[in-house]
Amino acid sequence: MRTGGLRTFPVIPSPAMTAHLFVLDPLEALLPDADTSIAFMREAASRGDAVSSVEIHGMSLDSGRPQGVCTELELLDGGKWYRAGETRRRYLDEFDVVWMRKDPPFDQAFYYSTHVLSMIDASTLVVNDPAALRDANEKLFALRFPTCCPESLVSSNQDELLAFRETLGGEMIVKPLDGAGGEGIFHITANDRNAKAILEVSTDHGTRLTLAQRYIPEIRQGDKRIILIEGEPAGAVLRVPLATEARANFHVGGTAQKTELTDREREICAEVGPVVREMGIVFAGIDVIGDWLTEVNVTSPTGIREIAELDGVNLEVQVVDAVAQRLAQRR
Repeated sequence: MRTGGLRTFPVIPSPAMTAHLFVLDPLEALLPDADTSIAFMREAASRGDAVSSVEIHGMSLDSGRPQGVCTELELLDGGKWYRAGETRRRYLDEFDVVWMRKDPPFDQAFYYSTHVLSMIDASTLVVNDPAALRDANEKLFALRFPTCCPESLVSSNQDELLAFRETLGGEMIVKPLDGAGGEGIFHITANDRNAKAILEVSTDHGTRLTLAQRYIPEIRQGDKRIILIEGEPAGAVLRVPLATEARANFHVGGTAQKTELTDREREICAEVGPVVREMGIVFAGIDVIGDWLTEVNVTSPTGIREIAELDGVNLEVQVVDAVAQRLAQRR
């Protein structure tokens, strides 16, 4: 079903209670009014499903069978958003769905946890697919769609990066490949006396790849987060940076504004959407500045709480529906 050009998913009643396991950061670190994972958990619980949590450091392999120290959760409204129940070691294939919702950075611990998740029996659905999480680096994956992206260079060579800046007219953005929430992003301008020092840090003195891209001045109007559910655009929010900031991320003070998709953004979604769906990425957030795709976020995308506040659309319902549909097809 489509409404206003955006795809919606029909509610699929579960024939029996579904058991959900969420791989999360420590529960006390989650923000009840802002965290996307809490919205997913509350939606699952509202359907009468069982919800549990586990941290990546609580997961292990028992003769090749993934297990974890799992805590049963009762979802509550308000500041105290959960009540913890029994905590015990369980095999992860005892759950119907495992949601990988650990926040970035995508470090070694995250990487190895995806290998553990890949070993869960195929009868359990893992969202998003752990192999896709390994393959779809959020900075590099966007470069698979060159007609959608601004001019870009991935290099650890500082002279090469500085030369690239000159080809762009003296201005560029540099980003770490494993960063999140705007961390480590620099706007390097023409004749910037700090340029070499910034690149020393970004490349760790020439030993680490970094992404450089043409600066897109439309960032002053905002960075648009578009939510893809099963590869289809389901909603969007414009993140507008502070006047004193080059970054629009909510973590660094960006504000949320209501927005709609442009024809160019629909073209970008049509390019990216089928690929992420085929990879097993049920829920993704792509970032567009002006006419250009800058990132494809698949690890733990956010934005649905802001969309709910601005548009009155609860995308967590559509995401849990999409998961239920995949699970039904599996069964």
